[in-house]
Amino acid sequence: MQRVKFIGINRSVSVVLCVFLLALSVFPPSTALAAPSLQTEAIRILLGEFAQASLNEGEEIAYVMNFPIDGVYTFVFTGKDDPASFTFTLLDAEGNELYNGAMQSEVNLELSAGEHLLLFTAEAAAELDFVVGIEAGSMTTDPDNPGELFNGATFLTEDVTEPLYARLTVESSLYPQRLGVLIQGGEGDVYQAELTERDGWESASISTDETDSLHITTTGGEYDLVVVPIEGGASLQVSIFLSGPAPKLELGVETEGELTGVDDADVYQFTVDEVGTEVLVTVAADATIMMNVGLEPGESLWYATAYEDATGELAFVAPHAGVYYLELTTDAEDGATYTVLFEEVGQAETLPLNEAVRGQVKAGSNANFIVRVEEPEQFVLVVVVGPDDSDIDLTLQRIQEGQEIAYDSSYLPGSREIVALYADEPSDYFVTVQGWWLAEDAEFVIMASTGAVTDLFGMVGETDAADENAAEDAAEESEVGEPTPKETIGALEQWVSAAEASSQYSDDAWSAQQVIGEPDTPEPGDFYTAWAARSSDAQTETLTLTFEQAVIPTAIEIYESYNPGAVARIEVLDPNTDEWVVVWEGVSDTVRQRIAIFSPQLQPVDFATNQVRLTIDEPSVPGWNEIDAVKLIGWPEN
Repeated sequence: MQRVKFIGINRSVSVVLCVFLLALSVFPPSTALAAPSLQTEAIRILLGEFAQASLNEGEEIAYVMNFPIDGVYTFVFTGKDDPASFTFTLLDAEGNELYNGAMQSEVNLELSAGEHLLLFTAEAAAELDFVVGIEAGSMTTDPDNPGELFNGATFLTEDVTEPLYARLTVESSLYPQRLGVLIQGGEGDVYQAELTERDGWESASISTDETDSLHITTTGGEYDLVVVPIEGGASLQVSIFLSGPAPKLELGVETEGELTGVDDADVYQFTVDEVGTEVLVTVAADATIMMNVGLEPGESLWYATAYEDATGELAFVAPHAGVYYLELTTDAEDGATYTVLFEEVGQAETLPLNEAVRGQVKAGSNANFIVRVEEPEQFVLVVVVGPDDSDIDLTLQRIQEGQEIAYDSSYLPGSREIVALYADEPSDYFVTVQGWWLAEDAEFVIMASTGAVTDLFGMVGETDAADENAAEDAAEESEVGEPTPKETIGALEQWVSAAEASSQYSDDAWSAQQVIGEPDTPEPGDFYTAWAARSSDAQTETLTLTFEQAVIPTAIEIYESYNPGAVARIEVLDPNTDEWVVVWEGVSDTVRQRIAIFSPQLQPVDFATNQVRLTIDEPSVPGWNEIDAVKLIGWPEN
């Protein structure tokens, strides 16, 4: 799990006996805030929330914070500048001055519960970075009577021999931020921990021999936390943090940042004012950086990669007006410095219904459209036709409340594509004509249609039985594996339901599990949404694929998203003998293509199978040979 910060500042702060020290690299301060005068409303922040402001000499900034219980609170300066650059004044709700002096690395104050005003005055131009917390809260060994924790709290205990439980209550926030739960033990201690949202679906789990922090996006709420000792258990510290709001990317303004390593992540926010806006995010870096955009921090609906010393572009059509979040990570151990630019480059055209429209897609790019469905229970169908000598693809997508809830795609060779979805309620659907593998720009004609699904109900059951029997008789007379009209039109098409590999780059990104389901790699390139071997060009690898239903195979489509052409053998498992049978072997015709759908002619077999094994000759095609998805086409045995 990555450490997430909301701006690119490397934090290495030494604070003696500070319960928050070890989390500073997990959730550094959130965003720069303009300095208000004392006559303006103070900024409300939460206990345990990282805050930052850039102040010039003589400027002031005020915060309001609620302290939930009586106790000793720790005010920690987390910045790289001298804390004495700021005068810190603390007032209670009645205006009583509780502290007034130079800010220090750590200020400990015994305070009563209630709201307090934190005032900082800059004695010199500097960055103000701080967080406030308290050693408090409880955990119990009884799951029916858990302890209580809250944001900003740190719980300490020793001699942990049983699972510990707590109800974690996070104060409401006006903006989404990352909730971080830091789980740490002594030397040799290993814990497993799980955090679950009580009235939602969010959850996260870790083992501390891999990472010590749980992350969930939150705007407040209640969570169940359980910590289980696996090894040792001599000591345990549980600390609760909030990241604060992500810094804003201004339209057309380049922003510089830095990632400290593979465990680091920078998160930004930007605002789009109109549905259908074509957004372009550009990143230039001195190492490879992965770019992910979603509607909440930590979520990913669109992604791209910026390679070392090259510019990476992430383009998408905004499905709603509002805030979007960009997360940047790197696979470079030494980290990366980068610049990021957010731009609005156009507006997706709204397609008229049942009317052909001419368009153009540029080589290596996309053309975007919107289909507006204004009635419930409609089917949505989009067809595109391009030149005979081009290869363009088509996708149809619906996004609601930050989630992709409907998707269809067509990646057939050539330029005739069709996609369709069911619209249960009025909504916008987003159409993308993809030209990633075009050598030159291509013109096309596109048409969208909708219609009431209820109009089809009366046709159910009206199949002509005589025609159906005649088709079945013809199928029985045909030789297995020889294409017939029935095989072309009605064969069962399946995507992979389970996958295993002889090796994989990791247990998640670029794993065999990435081959499951429909293609989801957005463009040619090294994307973690496809399978890749542990090492490139090293040896022959195998992918063993399982499909839901056994069929007599007639065709296979292998979606090669990076360095195609290394597939050297295709086998299917004979369930009668439990042996693998070769149905194709040779040299692929997709070598040197940027992206490809490899679909060779298969040798016919007389049995149904639901397992396919691909042999990938890694040394034959330089670089990682990545596979995004596999479709099996065939006839059920009965």
